[in-house]
Amino acid sequence: MRLGQKIADLRKKNNLSQEGLAEKMNVSRQAVSKWESEQSIPDIEKIVNLSELFGVTTDYLLKSGEPSFELKNEDVNDKDKLPILSDELVKKYLTASRKSAKLRALAIALIIFGLACICFTRALRYSLDTKYFLEKYGDRLTSIVSAIGYILFIITIAIAAVLFVYSIMNVREFKQLKMQNFDVREEKKKLEATIKNNDKYLVLASILAVLSIIGPIMESTSVLSGFEPLITRGISLSIFSVALYFFNFYLFQRNYLSILIKHKKHLPIKLHRLFVYGSWIYAFCVLGIFYITTRLPYGLYIPFFNPTLFIDFSIIVYCLFTYFFIKEKAE
Repeated sequence: MRLGQKIADLRKKNNLSQEGLAEKMNVSRQAVSKWESEQSIPDIEKIVNLSELFGVTTDYLLKSGEPSFELKNEDVNDKDKLPILSDELVKKYLTASRKSAKLRALAIALIIFGLACICFTRALRYSLDTKYFLEKYGDRLTSIVSAIGYILFIITIAIAAVLFVYSIMNVREFKQLKMQNFDVREEKKKLEATIKNNDKYLVLASILAVLSIIGPIMESTSVLSGFEPLITRGISLSIFSVALYFFNFYLFQRNYLSILIKHKKHLPIKLHRLFVYGSWIYAFCVLGIFYITTRLPYGLYIPFFNPTLFIDFSIIVYCLFTYFFIKEKAE
């Protein structure tokens, strides 16, 4: 019997899933799968940890033969057997987590929508700033309109904070799910199908994010004048807030479901460091280009280049790259 088959047999005898064994060994599920399929071999430290976990000698794992002593089924059943989640608790958690994901996503979207409210009220103030209104009402009306915009922004921030706190309280009773492993083999396929089904929200968020760039593009081409740029900017921010809602709902819902099935993807250490350092370099380059281009003399103006549009496009590119990079490289 080869090492991979021994690990698989011992894991099953101890009533452990690959995810459960991976967590005990502090490795990814893919690493355990490669051990059992003979695609890789655990190092010496992991061999020792496996022997202690399963109650066998290292000689048994590395050589042919039987265990040096029998497994104690009583100890296995009492200590290593995972409790089974009830269907009622699973349904209750899924309902609460979906509601919490919606509230958190809405809280983040409201912050961006608050900025859109400021743009709309500034456009209204610009349209009221005419000779007729100034003669009849003076600057009082325009000042009131500006104040309304900032008041709406503060209100949206307050509502967002309340929603975020309530979303945390909504799932507070399920803390034990994070602290303890459970046997969810019966529900796991359904949960994984639910995670894949949520990909439609990511697609919708990407489409809306691209549409939100139309406003800055129109503004950069000087097609708009007067208060029209403020209107298009407000519309773009409104569309972007909806895109953020769907994107964050996708992330939060996926995180909640991953907690339930105990299957999260992580980047290897080298790729994680590369991603972090690359992100900082990318951010400094984008901000550097934005700083330089906004301070160029008039004679050195770059045609068809809008610094604001450049920042928006850079953020979207970074988000898309991050998603596909983690999806392909995470284990």
